[in-house]
Amino acid sequence: MMRTRNRIGKTAWAPIGVVFFIFLYALTTPSNYTQTGFLFFYPLYSDYTIQCLYTTGTWIWVFLMTWLMHYAANKKFNDFGYKLLAGSSLYAYLSHYFFIIVINVSIVRPYKLEFLPALAINLILTNAVILVSYMILNFGYELAFPPKSQEKIAKEKEEEE
Repeated sequence: MMRTRNRIGKTAWAPIGVVFFIFLYALTTPSNYTQTGFLFFYPLYSDYTIQCLYTTGTWIWVFLMTWLMHYAANKKFNDFGYKLLAGSSLYAYLSHYFFIIVINVSIVRPYKLEFLPALAINLILTNAVILVSYMILNFGYELAFPPKSQEKIAKEKEEEE
């Protein structure tokens, strides 16, 4: 898979593919304000056709971002930063909606914020709370199960050989 991505990424098909996927994503992004569901209704639209378009567009975006990030940004730049961002990505995926709801209920709704301030507050606070809570949980996990040092891993490999 990685060999195919790299081979395609070095040809003229790469920019054509990016434009094609952005076009598909634009077609599959519902931008209507009718037939919407309610807060805990996925994917927030009640019409089946719009649900299919929304879900397909989400998967197109995930595929495109995965391909681009693997090709452009999958390099270890800093040990701590790489460990934090790579390690917290699944936790962020699983917990982000909870933090969005908490921030909306505790800040956005009581102060009746408009869309742009609410969006900025949600983006900043959700990411901050995810990273801080992940660092706290990871600290506790590493206290209970300390990571092996590189010397210990090398010694175990030598003993196995």
